Amino acid sequence: MAERVTVSDMMDAREARAQAQRALLARYPGASVVCLCMNIAGAIKRTENIERAFSWGLRNVKAVLAPCETLFDAAIHEKTGPEAMLCVRADARSIKRRLCALEDGEALGRLLDIDVIAPDGGKISRTEIGLPARRCLLCGNPAPVCARSRAHSADALFEKANAIIDAHFEAAFAKRTAENAQRALLFEVAVTPKPGLVDRHNAGAHRDMDVFTFIDSACALRPYFETCARIGLAHRGKDAQACFDALRVPGLLAEDAMRRATGGVNTHKGAIFSLGIACASLGMGYGAPLRVHETLARCGEMTSAQMRRELEAAKAGQARTFGEAIYQKAGVGGVRAEAASGFASVREIALPRLNAGLKAGLSLNDAALCALTALMADTQDTNAVRRGGEAGAAAMRETARTLDGEIAAALEAGEIKQKIGQFKEKLTDWDGQMSAAGISPGGCADLLAMALLMAFCERDAAEA
Repeated sequence: MAERVTVSDMMDAREARAQAQRALLARYPGASVVCLCMNIAGAIKRTENIERAFSWGLRNVKAVLAPCETLFDAAIHEKTGPEAMLCVRADARSIKRRLCALEDGEALGRLLDIDVIAPDGGKISRTEIGLPARRCLLCGNPAPVCARSRAHSADALFEKANAIIDAHFEAAFAKRTAENAQRALLFEVAVTPKPGLVDRHNAGAHRDMDVFTFIDSACALRPYFETCARIGLAHRGKDAQACFDALRVPGLLAEDAMRRATGGVNTHKGAIFSLGIACASLGMGYGAPLRVHETLARCGEMTSAQMRRELEAAKAGQARTFGEAIYQKAGVGGVRAEAASGFASVREIALPRLNAGLKAGLSLNDAALCALTALMADTQDTNAVRRGGEAGAAAMRETARTLDGEIAAALEAGEIKQKIGQFKEKLTDWDGQMSAAGISPGGCADLLAMALLMAFCERDAAEA
């Protein structure tokens, strides 16, 4: 793809573009023509990176032009660089002003070269609509001045352009990862009916929180998840344990943000830990095809050494938390053991059951209920132990195993869609029992949120 071009190649491309513009104006009298190219210096005009930036630019150009009637829309991808040409019924000056706002709106827009040709064939310039000349990528001076004086080498400009592209898409990735993590928390609380947990019907076993408390918390945590993704990006190719260490302070700040948003209520402390690690792992894997099992395994690489140290210290010393006390008494490692295992319960239980439900045609809500039931059946939830004692937690697992077996059989027989209503009725009844007993499987809820995050990321990768 990265062929070198000559001055003659570029002149031929420019003449072909001008001829196409004239033909469109003749074909559609009174219309305006918009032409998008990439502003890339040097002899290489088309690479995978440049094409990616062009696709972003074209999508945004079309979004800006969406209110206008589009008469023609075509793109070409030659060695002289990708180009797109659109013909629209709109005032040329107005759309030039809008498209300049796109060019000036963020760094990547600086690499877009958008010409607007009026119906009379004249090209609308920035100065005609009262805007200054564009600035140089390297020094910030007026670009035409630097171009005439050849103030910078083509290689330096090419390198800068690619750095802008990389920075844009890394930032977009971190933002999207954070959105998916926030969405996972919002979807988890919205899944209904969940035994003992906050959902759209009730607050379950909780007396100090409801669905709106969870919404406040999830919104407050979105910046933290973006920070985690950026930390992962910064640690690509580096030590995974160092990446985990870098999450410590952001995690503490996130807990503070959560409590300020909820009036001191602990809605998502476990998710801050688990989903923060997951976002960082996703960042460490950026640039390669997404493989969820690798992402989760990397979570184990990040945390296993430290988690083992903490669990051994808890076993040998005085317990500071209920989780440490449970580990001393029963050897249940809780979220620490989950992280050290690369979130095996997500990888081996929640995700397979979630995907099986979706494949069988269930809604995301109902597939998530199937995944949650499977987690409750096989996971030793320290939150459930804290609230219901070991006997209460064991009884919860036994009930979940019975229901999970019925769900598994219905999936195997292809009858899950017909029977999901019956299962939800049982979950509703069970919710009443769990809530009355004050038992809440909060650890399983966090693992469900992890599974949802992975599912959302997989969907994004498939659609990319």
